[in-house]
Amino acid sequence: LLKKKAEIVKKLEDSFNDKIKEKIALTNSVTLLSFSKKKVIIKRGNQKTKKVYEFLKAENVEEVNYPLKMITDNKEIFFVYNYVNNYEAPNNKKIINLLESLKALHEKTSFEVKLADINFKYFMRTYRKLDFIFQNLEMLIREAEVKSKKTDLEWILLSKYHIYLDTKIIMYDLQRKIHKYVDNHGVAIYALNHGNPSLEHYINGKFISFDNAYLGIVVSDYAKFFISIDHIDGQYFKYFDDYLNSLNNNFYKIYFKFFVLYLYMISLSFDSYHAKTSVSIYNQIASKISRFLNYSANYK
Repeated sequence: LLKKKAEIVKKLEDSFNDKIKEKIALTNSVTLLSFSKKKVIIKRGNQKTKKVYEFLKAENVEEVNYPLKMITDNKEIFFVYNYVNNYEAPNNKKIINLLESLKALHEKTSFEVKLADINFKYFMRTYRKLDFIFQNLEMLIREAEVKSKKTDLEWILLSKYHIYLDTKIIMYDLQRKIHKYVDNHGVAIYALNHGNPSLEHYINGKFISFDNAYLGIVVSDYAKFFISIDHIDGQYFKYFDDYLNSLNNNFYKIYFKFFVLYLYMISLSFDSYHAKTSVSIYNQIASKISRFLNYSANYK
């Protein structure tokens, strides 16, 4: 990150009146810097994320780990954060805390919109992507059915296809209900969505990494967070159900269910190059969908 960035290093050393003792690259865009008295994280950012932080600060959102500094170098922006160790806590406690912070983030940035007035082009892109996925699934099934010698992937597809077919029928029904709600002048709560809420992006009660933040329907963040923890043992769906019930509008349950299923479906690969890994993915996603449909059976 800091190669050929001597000017940035000098600005940081001057700012902290200290010399950098060690640099550890965590990713291509994130570096841990150790000074003699403190540690900081420096991350390459952009104007969009800078405006998100400015908006959150203006709205007095406290559930955010704000940058200590924003340093510009030509057209590039670098965010500097205090380095903190995440506290240890049971998963259920971390999940409850994150959901509470997510609710606070949304409440402090929320406003109501009439969905018919919002540009729904992204919905059309979503539907086109779903059509592509289900068409490819059906094509693979037809090809597998007539083969005398089947691959592992084809056996998995044939054994799990009833789950994917049920998902297609359910999603098209949910899609119809979403459109009906929009056509009937339905309103929804919009807010700043974190865009990638996860336990990894939640440190000591505050969110980090707003690179994917956007304004959208509040339950979108909950769907993404649910997907991020569906591998953890435990009955966590109740927490999401309690939140959706608190909104007192069945539209949010329908949208949440649609979006979770959408996120599962777009994780499938139809590239023959990935055929070997797809065997386990198709099996895993089918199991996750089946479990989620059981959890959300009354979301209709």
